[in-house]
Amino acid sequence: MMNQRFLKFGTFALCMTLTVTAANSFETLLPNHKQQVLAQTSDEQIARQVYQKASPAVVTVQTGTGHGSGFVVSQDGLIITNAHVIKPPPTTQQELERYNPNIFPSVVTVVFSDGKKASADVLGFGKSGLDLAILKIHNQKNLRTLSLAAAGSAKVGDRIFTLGTPLYADFKDTFTQGHITRVSSKNGEIQHDAAIQGGNSGGPLLNTKGQVIGVNTSGIVGQEKLNSGMNFAIPVVQVQSFIATARKKDISSVSTLVQPTKQTTVATISLNGQLINGSLTQGDRRRENGSFVNLYQFQGRAGQRVMIEMTSQKINPVLSLYQIDESSDGLTQIAENDDRGPGDFNAQIVTTMPENGVYLILATSQERGETGNYSLRAKAIP
Repeated sequence: MMNQRFLKFGTFALCMTLTVTAANSFETLLPNHKQQVLAQTSDEQIARQVYQKASPAVVTVQTGTGHGSGFVVSQDGLIITNAHVIKPPPTTQQELERYNPNIFPSVVTVVFSDGKKASADVLGFGKSGLDLAILKIHNQKNLRTLSLAAAGSAKVGDRIFTLGTPLYADFKDTFTQGHITRVSSKNGEIQHDAAIQGGNSGGPLLNTKGQVIGVNTSGIVGQEKLNSGMNFAIPVVQVQSFIATARKKDISSVSTLVQPTKQTTVATISLNGQLINGSLTQGDRRRENGSFVNLYQFQGRAGQRVMIEMTSQKINPVLSLYQIDESSDGLTQIAENDDRGPGDFNAQIVTTMPENGVYLILATSQERGETGNYSLRAKAIP
């Protein structure tokens, strides 16, 4: 009996020894194993901390005809969002002709992450095409807020996070992460690869401390209407300035994204390769990202190959090509390009027309508010 009990105990001890030895041997083969686990845990903890800190201060902004995102910047109820969330700019020539900047909801509904709703007055908009608007919930004194990061603190490679309501209201409080991929040297605009969609507009771009470094404004949509990973945010320095001027009541009473005082025309061109000289100027129609745009149209044939080029020494050109649905006046994007090749910042589109019909060229720039001369050429190619 004693021997049997001893044998069982000895077998158990042997198993334990082998197990510990094997584990120790395995870890010696992976000297960074513990550090990797700790690093992963640390990354997860940072993400969770940012989410928990920011979520109560991020809202869905419901206008009655659509929605966007926003965030609280003062305990007494000031909220920042995009101007285009409150007053969407026209997307067709027909809408542009009917555009009235004075028609927009003066009161919107904001929905917090816990589902609570409140009415918010639209106090005003950014001047000179700045895509920001400020809202106010009244009778508040202890709302959770987001703090603003130091101006210029966002750097390429920094880890970032977004919070907002992409696509549908049911997706409120969606949290994504990525990295800063570019910071404009001209105006500080932040480009990043965190996944965002329509509805994220007006939501915060956050650093690892949960501070606002920008306001998500737009993104480039690729094929199948998927996010391309090229998304843009207004830098915090412009947000800080806007809040300061709003407190002084020195903001616009209407959205300035579109300047209706200058008649927007669509020039008709031929695919003959003729050089067209144009310029982007203050007062031109703006895109949602705040860049000025000129419009050209041409008649295309199904199967026809076309090359369109836009060159400039003054601006960073961007070309977009759309097919016009003449029955609904809607637009379908065919192609977009902002760089002709490595080191060449001029734009070029080479594509095949899918159908007979009228096509629209948008000649614009990469940078918000950029002005200058350019040359455009469009021609049919074999």
